[in-house]
Amino acid sequence: MMKNVAIFIYDGVEILDFSGPGEVFAATHPEGGAMNVYTVAATKEPIISQGFVRILPEYSIKDAPKPDIIVLPGGNTRSSVDNPEVIEWVTSVAPDLDAAISVCTGVFILQKTGLLDGLKATTWHGAIDGLKARAPKTEVLENTRWVDNGRIITTAGVSAGIDGALHIVEKLYGRAAAEATAHYMEYDKWDPSAGVIVETP
Repeated sequence: MMKNVAIFIYDGVEILDFSGPGEVFAATHPEGGAMNVYTVAATKEPIISQGFVRILPEYSIKDAPKPDIIVLPGGNTRSSVDNPEVIEWVTSVAPDLDAAISVCTGVFILQKTGLLDGLKATTWHGAIDGLKARAPKTEVLENTRWVDNGRIITTAGVSAGIDGALHIVEKLYGRAAAEATAHYMEYDKWDPSAGVIVETP
């Protein structure tokens, strides 16, 4: 069955934070068809990434297809964290997701929704202290590529989003599918054991 993967983007988004996981999901071809990967933003207006890339979102949060997976990349997340419509969108789609993955400072979007309360999480090394301060109900882990709480997955910074996305592929489709995707991407550094899987009741 095809999975819908919504990649949320915004002004100041870190390029590799969204393009890395996007490439993983787009390059994964499990039995039954490819994954449907698309970009979503608060509006359909063009956004400028952190740096130099102008991107035209495929959908807005008002008309995006119902996702099975959402990717919340890092960068300058303040405008998204402070946008109640964005927080409401993430909160509204969360109950039916196979996975929500934050990359780098995208974790602050998850934190604002309350979805991290009582969980373990990680983020970019430069934002660890900030996450500890803003998420007192979350156990913040350092020196790990990703943390898997079941459906809520957080990763460290930038390239760690690739690792987290490959972990999701492995969870959904098995180790062989994830290894095939990593091989296609020539991401030979992928280590399936580089994260933390939290035991859930």
